[in-house]
Amino acid sequence: MDATTQQQYAEAFHTLHRTGDPLVLFNAWDVATAKAIAKSSRAIATSSGAVAAALGYADGENAPLEMVEGLVSRMTASVSIPVSIDLEAGYGDTPDAAAHSAARILKAGAIGINIEDGLVGGKRQLATPEQHAAKIRAVRDAAQQLGIDLFINARTDPFLLKFGSPEQCLTEAARRAKVYTEAGADGIFVPGLTDLALIERFVQLTPLPVNIMVTQGVPEIGELARAGVRRVSLGPWPMMAAMRVIGQAAAAVAASKQYGPFLQPNG
Repeated sequence: MDATTQQQYAEAFHTLHRTGDPLVLFNAWDVATAKAIAKSSRAIATSSGAVAAALGYADGENAPLEMVEGLVSRMTASVSIPVSIDLEAGYGDTPDAAAHSAARILKAGAIGINIEDGLVGGKRQLATPEQHAAKIRAVRDAAQQLGIDLFINARTDPFLLKFGSPEQCLTEAARRAKVYTEAGADGIFVPGLTDLALIERFVQLTPLPVNIMVTQGVPEIGELARAGVRRVSLGPWPMMAAMRVIGQAAAAVAASKQYGPFLQPNG
């Protein structure tokens, strides 16, 4: 991908985060799923958990960065829409490590990343806001050097890691969102935040586009749109649903000794 096209994709991706019409991301985990999703979607995003599972690894930066980089390169070469990558915590605990990882992903053609504050030293724990802000600043600098207006989606995990009561989690997420905004983040991603009233309040507490991840108990997309959410991610659920269907289909073929619908071309 040439730099001009990549920057055009980056600019387009920024504009997709609209109040009242959120960007809904049906997350991909390989090139085949990206191509299928691209037929009806405005952008592609990966789920780190789904990508790791597809490659045979546990989530949490266990899939080697070079494998993720190769996937990004093949994915961006296969679809003609913006591609954002779940980069977990930046594949390292230092700002320099995060910047190096982001630069590799950018050079492979991505125009957006998620970078989370809930993974430190390979363990699920909250980094300090200052630690994560330093990563965001370093990533922003690396992207600017490459001439790409990278969309940095800062993920914060107080709800996911049960920092405290829902009110305490909301306060902590809002505090971190302020720090990450000042560091140069473009969006704020709060997995585990599912209560509509709390979502509405959080949207009012940050100028950044709020990203909500679909999980049990999350309001419907229309309700999230009315609350001001500007991005909705399905996360690993599409991959898990697909694997469930494949498992059921394989069991049916094994039990019936018949091919069923699997010989239909272009199915």
